[in-house]
Amino acid sequence: MSELARKAEWLVSIASPTTQEESLCDHLLSWAASHFPKALVSRRRHAFRLQPGEAQPGRPWIALVGHIDTVPPAQRQRLGVIGERLYGCGSSDMKAGVAVMMEMLEQWQTFPVNLIGLFYDREEGPYADNGLEALLDPLPPIDFAVVLEPTNNEIHAGCVGSLQARVHFQGRRAHSARPWQGQNAIYQGIPLLQRLAGLKRVSVLCQGLEFFEVTSATQANSPGPGNAVPERFTLNLNARFAPGKSNQQAIEELTELVAGEGELELYDVAPSGAVQLEHPLLQGWIQSKNLAILPKQAWTDVARLGARGVAAFNFGPGDPAQAHQADEYVELSAVHRNCALLQQLLSMS
Repeated sequence: MSELARKAEWLVSIASPTTQEESLCDHLLSWAASHFPKALVSRRRHAFRLQPGEAQPGRPWIALVGHIDTVPPAQRQRLGVIGERLYGCGSSDMKAGVAVMMEMLEQWQTFPVNLIGLFYDREEGPYADNGLEALLDPLPPIDFAVVLEPTNNEIHAGCVGSLQARVHFQGRRAHSARPWQGQNAIYQGIPLLQRLAGLKRVSVLCQGLEFFEVTSATQANSPGPGNAVPERFTLNLNARFAPGKSNQQAIEELTELVAGEGELELYDVAPSGAVQLEHPLLQGWIQSKNLAILPKQAWTDVARLGARGVAAFNFGPGDPAQAHQADEYVELSAVHRNCALLQQLLSMS
């Protein structure tokens, strides 16, 4: 087994579901202390920024970005290397990418660039609680950032924004044997549900890449006994919106869709991320390796970095289809290919 594969296996062996990243963060800081005696390290909660050595003037700054948390593991999740695959919660999303980050940082002296690593917590939770934000002040003038989210070693540029909202419908409770004495809150939500069921995805082109705007009902809840007409019904809505659309525009569109039929409660808003691949170093690398460029039809911290003026793109070894799966895995060959491609990018000047 290669040293890179061992790193990935080691990361997967340390459980780190969102809000429980402390142990993995401590282990990673021990790794950093043993490899980089002159490193600049800044820790915030269970996230840290690592500059492995003294910056060299005149060299471009490149950030490698990866979250160390995972979703909760499934009961039937296998763990460890089986054949040519590494199994484990977070293996694809995104501990294989974190292993590549570690490998690149260990080789920092061989690259004609200044490297900085951002390892952060709580990416799988609400936007406001995400640990990357605290690592961005202050940052050196970053030329671009590579976010090692799972992309199958393709470039996933930009990202859609995300709104999470609850719509509350109010009725009047009654015994279910005498429903005419009440007002069923579930039925109050039917017109909105019918509109949602009839919505078509909206195609939006951004720099030649096709993003889709969609709004879905993802949860429904009606508290109270099973033999009573409910007085309260709540729908959870998730809206995804394309690069170029502001949070406010997306909120206004969702408000119009709800049409005042229920009480709209916004509880998580994450901006869209622009497509930013203009840097000459990136362009030369993309063309020389003939890399596929696809739109990121999901949210990632490319958006957060872009809001801070840092051009960023998604590029990792994991398979997006494996993210959050019950028996998640990553192909070790994909991890090695990602490492080789990033070595080539960082070696270009």
